[in-house]
Amino acid sequence: MASANRKYTPSGSGRMTVARSRGALVIVLVLLSLLCVRFAYLQLFDPKDYRTQALDQYTSSVTIPAKRGAIYANDATTELAVSATVYNCFISPFDIEDDAQLNKIADGLSTILSVDRNEIIEKGNKKKTKYQIIKKFLSETEEQAVRAFISENEFVGIINLEETTKRYYRYGSFAAHLLGFTGSDNQGLSGLESTYDEYLAGVDGKSVKAADAYGNELDSGVGSTYIPATDGMSVVTTLDWTIQNTVEKYVRQAYEEHQPNGRVQCIVMDVNNGELLASAIYPSFDLNNYNNLSELYQQKYDTFIGTDDERSEYRTELLYEMWNNTNASQTYEPGSTFKIITSAIALEENAVSFETSTFNCVGAYTIAGTKIHCHKIAGHGTQRFSEALVNSCNPAFIQIGTAIGTTTFKKYFDEFGYTQVTGSDIVGEASSIYYGTTGAQFQALELAIYSFGQTFKVTPIQHIRAVSAVANGGYLVVPHAVKSLVDKDGNVVKTFEYESSRQVISTDTCNKIITSLTNSTKNASVSGYNIVSKTGTSEKRDTVREDDYISSCVSFAPAEDPQIAVLVLVDDPTGGQHFGSAVAAPIVANILGETLPHLGITPNKDEETTIALSEYREMSVEKAKQKIEELGLKCVVRGNGETVTEQLPSAGTVISKDGVVILYTEGATPEVNVKVPNVLNYSPTNAIKTILNSNLNVSIKGIFNNDFTNCKVISQSVSAGESVLPGTVIELEFLYEEAIE
Repeated sequence: MASANRKYTPSGSGRMTVARSRGALVIVLVLLSLLCVRFAYLQLFDPKDYRTQALDQYTSSVTIPAKRGAIYANDATTELAVSATVYNCFISPFDIEDDAQLNKIADGLSTILSVDRNEIIEKGNKKKTKYQIIKKFLSETEEQAVRAFISENEFVGIINLEETTKRYYRYGSFAAHLLGFTGSDNQGLSGLESTYDEYLAGVDGKSVKAADAYGNELDSGVGSTYIPATDGMSVVTTLDWTIQNTVEKYVRQAYEEHQPNGRVQCIVMDVNNGELLASAIYPSFDLNNYNNLSELYQQKYDTFIGTDDERSEYRTELLYEMWNNTNASQTYEPGSTFKIITSAIALEENAVSFETSTFNCVGAYTIAGTKIHCHKIAGHGTQRFSEALVNSCNPAFIQIGTAIGTTTFKKYFDEFGYTQVTGSDIVGEASSIYYGTTGAQFQALELAIYSFGQTFKVTPIQHIRAVSAVANGGYLVVPHAVKSLVDKDGNVVKTFEYESSRQVISTDTCNKIITSLTNSTKNASVSGYNIVSKTGTSEKRDTVREDDYISSCVSFAPAEDPQIAVLVLVDDPTGGQHFGSAVAAPIVANILGETLPHLGITPNKDEETTIALSEYREMSVEKAKQKIEELGLKCVVRGNGETVTEQLPSAGTVISKDGVVILYTEGATPEVNVKVPNVLNYSPTNAIKTILNSNLNVSIKGIFNNDFTNCKVISQSVSAGESVLPGTVIELEFLYEEAIE
């Protein structure tokens, strides 16, 4: 009995077990308490942040790209750049059944899309994903082929097409350097695409939904969110479609004719408001394939010898060179075209007299111990101011510059805008290089050389801006290429205004210069119009080659009321000609000859020298011949019939007043039996006579106001020896033998 009532006492090991259990219980209670505190904290103190993190883990977000705004010509209807709907192709590796199916997909897509097969296999093996891009921006042909491949093989949901947009440039290389281009993400990378990117880009939208790690939609109760994209606004440029095309045609033609080591460049600007009507550079490139070297740059690359790394680096250099808008981003010495500005300063400050000052030229002039030569070795003798300007006499302009003085010259150099960028909307506008940036002294010798446009460098856009101030009565305008933004309905949302109220020189000074230079450069002149022109031939001083020149010409028209200015540069022409009057001036004449009528600027009333032919078919031979001869034209009849069955040239053709018309009667048909004579280097009189005596007609280009003196044929539209129909019009282009810098 005593043993039954005895109290149990744990052994030593038992007591340890109890202690451990109690300790474990305490730890568990402490951890539970901490967990409760943590839960309370999450629920009470920072619930939003953690809820957001949780949502992020089971929601997926899809960006809805905005459609980029269009770029228009100045008529607000001609599309230059648009964003079109295209498709990206992607696959869902998660849904691919096995390797056999993946191989079939890789075989098909690699063939259709020209994508590396191994790359597709690699992406297809990422089994936990539902989105692997195979190719972006499919062509229409590729898209259709992919759709057919999906349908034929029941690959719906495995191979997918997603809608996106791609930038297209309607006319390839049209105004390429000015418009610029976008990257693969539709962001503007250069040109106006970059300048106005914030307006063009728009704002992307977003679609949010609950989904698991594999992209499957979940019924989470959270709901979906859809924020539509806001498309970009469209840009209306100042570019005139017709003028830009005209300019591009002639800069390319000039490049092919003169084969310069550099480029041919041109700017056409409205002198009154600074609107850029055209801006062209050749060689150019295709905006739709801007990462591909254009033909001339590819030729440079193909002839480059080096390692793979060196060739890769050189290709990149060529791309940047090809894209470079040198009308704004590269400087040059303006040469004698700057004499317009020196003249304006001198007349404005009364440093010389337009009516009474004279300047003597004996072929050279020595200043500060340095002899500077005139382009005319024998000298110009004594000249009045306007004569010195037209003669482009360097010794005379040294004297004019000296009369101005360094302080006054520097003041106007700044006021004409040469010491700062123009403030245009063109990306990458370069600063000029002059005494203020180089730290060089500016004393008598420097002033003398600056006076005729050498030893300093400006950009073409700076220079045409300054010259335009002389054209418009003295006001400095801001060059620009965009005038407004419009919405998708064509409503104007924003206009861009540029200050043009700062007058640099007086209207009287401008008029004196205009009077002096009107029709002073025959090769830049256009019959029926009065053109103000100045040519330049500046030596390039920063190249390793000798005898490198920039041939240039700047003009504005019409002289009575200037509306537009044209600046043409040919960088280091080859082939023997380098004077601006022989190389650049004819380009200006060609451009103005088509641009002025397009702008509605009517020519002066001159005696008509051409005739538009009437319709003579079905008319009696006797009556048709009488009408033709009454016009002063020669008439040739082929056949013995009484009724005209065919005529050459046809009705509506414009021929010279002393041209020829061939009439055909029953039984006679036109035959290609007239061989074109060679009239290259002929004088106008001999060339025209030779063509007409061959029963051919002639049209003349490059002759100003019927002035046949000191000029010759430099090209004919049909090569010598070719057989043509009788009455065919042969266009002859003439060049005056001017040797003015």
